[in-house]
Amino acid sequence: MIRQISTAHQVQPHQKSGASKAIVDNFKDIFDQVNQDQIQTDHKIAEMAAGRNKDIPGTMVAMEKAETSLKLLMAVRNKVVSAYEEMMRMQV
Repeated sequence: MIRQISTAHQVQPHQKSGASKAIVDNFKDIFDQVNQDQIQTDHKIAEMAAGRNKDIPGTMVAMEKAETSLKLLMAVRNKVVSAYEEMMRMQV
């Protein structure tokens, strides 16, 4: 006789442990901050193009900050992908 298992006692295959959830949350925060930098820069550029913003140095600083944060994010991503690929090459 087969009994049906209640869903409350089933282990979800995609549940994250505490450490991996924290890492995912940290990466999400980083992605959100980089995205916010890009949005602010786009807004400042649009304001300057429309003639409502005369702060050229402030806009340039925002552009450099957005570019630097995106480059840093891409470098971190590349390191994570490289580490993952290295782990996949390991023989157990």
